[in-house]
Amino acid sequence: MTTRTPPGPRGLPFVGNTHQWARDPCDFRERCAEEYGRVVNFEIIGWDAYMLTDLADVKRVLEDTDTFPKHDSSTDELREIVGDGLLTSEGDRWERQREAIRPAFFMSNIKNYADVMVSRTEDTVGRWRDGGTVDLRDEMMRTTLEILVESMFGEDIDLAARGIYDAVEAMQEPMKPQNQPVTFLAPDWAPVPFLRRANRARDHLDAQVYDIIDERRRADTDREDLLAMLLDADAEMGDDQIRDEMLTFLFAGHETSALTLTYVWDLLSRNPEAEARLREEVDAVVDERPTVEDVFEFEYAEAVVREAMRLYPPAHEIRREPAEEVTFGDYAVPEGSMLVLPTWVLHRDDRFWDDPEAFRPSRWLDGESRDRPEYAFFPFGGGPRRCIGQQFAMTEAQLVLATMADEWTIEREYGDLDLSAAVTLQPKGDVPVTTRRRERDDRAPRATPKAERR
Repeated sequence: MTTRTPPGPRGLPFVGNTHQWARDPCDFRERCAEEYGRVVNFEIIGWDAYMLTDLADVKRVLEDTDTFPKHDSSTDELREIVGDGLLTSEGDRWERQREAIRPAFFMSNIKNYADVMVSRTEDTVGRWRDGGTVDLRDEMMRTTLEILVESMFGEDIDLAARGIYDAVEAMQEPMKPQNQPVTFLAPDWAPVPFLRRANRARDHLDAQVYDIIDERRRADTDREDLLAMLLDADAEMGDDQIRDEMLTFLFAGHETSALTLTYVWDLLSRNPEAEARLREEVDAVVDERPTVEDVFEFEYAEAVVREAMRLYPPAHEIRREPAEEVTFGDYAVPEGSMLVLPTWVLHRDDRFWDDPEAFRPSRWLDGESRDRPEYAFFPFGGGPRRCIGQQFAMTEAQLVLATMADEWTIEREYGDLDLSAAVTLQPKGDVPVTTRRRERDDRAPRATPKAERR
């Protein structure tokens, strides 16, 4: 079979298709998939990119990590923030790290964090006023950060006193949509204020994490947080490696969860029937406050979270880099190029989804979900590198959602969110919402108490 170069949109000299990508990456990828099909070739920011839209090709790339390792340049950008942790390492090193870390994310251990998830959410909504206005994304970011820090380090860590809030915020600033052109194009020596703040914040956060690790190594106490499990899992794991893993959890874990919850409530605010059905389930399942046992009984709450991740996957694309020249059908893709697996596009592809633009959580509860092909939905990636924190994230999302829905409703008074497909898929601006406390007579009767149901 003769191989040929895949088709794709024509670009401009020097910049390729960067201008089209920068204008609206999600729309650009959707149009490319519709017009050019299985493999699409384009150029962005100097990278020769090949987007794959056939699910068999996606499966092949995600499950063959030797031939298709992570895209080197993209990974280097993350490595600047989180070091050489599980998210950025490769090969034997990655396998050893994953094996050491995996037990910390067994469901038996995630149960230890469930009360933290609920308690920190109660702290958040405890600051709300009936009829008040909050920035939903900021509220979810703070909540998931508090959950993750306490789950990692324990309840005795004062985030504000240690400057962790400010450091994390400063380190995320270069990745904000409006700052990314400067972040990617400015030379290292350029005196860019937000880049300098990010560098200082990284040094500060390093020092805080090392200090916490040192305190824990010297302490003679039994703990059940993630750090204790890492220290117990591999006595030979040095402080540098543990630091990298802690920062990986911190940055890869809290932002994606916060974005998912932001999109959940945005969608519910625009779909009152779905919100009412969610509240009925919460009222029926939850006794006094949500617990990890409730997660096993939730059906609609889980469907709401999955449907939000389908429509707005925080990891809107996955990038890989062929270690050798490869072919997909009769198309050739050269070694060292950038493979793009477009989560956003495939999650909205009408080959796999009925009425794909609609928010319809019930699609996860009927026969449609059983017939869906593999990799039509992959918000946590796939293959050996599937997100190790998937169960943690799903448990957290449902417990946070149930805790909020039990007492509050959220109103948004304008249309669809304006999105930016940066490193993660995120709103371009603030997400102001009005918080309304639920009236007591608005609640459905509680179901049989758990003790009797069991």
